[in-house]
Amino acid sequence: MFALIEQVCLWLRRFAYDVVILLFVTMMVSVLVQVFGRYVANYSISQASEIATFCQIWLVLLGSGIAMSRSQHVAIDILPSQLPLQMRRVALVAIALVTACFLGVLAYGALPLLRIGQIQSSPALGVPMFWIYLCLPVGAAYIVLELFVKVMTHWANPFPDPSAAEPHEEGI
Repeated sequence: MFALIEQVCLWLRRFAYDVVILLFVTMMVSVLVQVFGRYVANYSISQASEIATFCQIWLVLLGSGIAMSRSQHVAIDILPSQLPLQMRRVALVAIALVTACFLGVLAYGALPLLRIGQIQSSPALGVPMFWIYLCLPVGAAYIVLELFVKVMTHWANPFPDPSAAEPHEEGI
């Protein structure tokens, strides 16, 4: 069962990497167009600003899931790393549960936004805000999935030595 979840997570991780790269490139091009419009053409291109903003919002949420998969979020683990193995596991699960609860609140709090977003559109592009607000539950779900996989893969050594680099997946 865990192997299947790990395979799904690996596929999602590859997809998220590709989407994040696409979002970043789109955001950069949009910002460059906006700078060109303002300083060369002396004209503000509001669509470029919205594109950059919406790309950044999605990029942050998906990028947080990628950071979770690589253990790149800030963590103070000096205390848990000194505990015996069973207590380290308890700490690992407790930290994961608190994180998952926060992400659950984030996703639940996004539900009213999604309802409003069905009737609201962005001012410059006219895009339904539903698609922008959707990043909150999607990003939270992806981070929780990566968190679950991280707990399972670190069960044997819950707080590994940071000097021992984690191997990353091939081709990612």
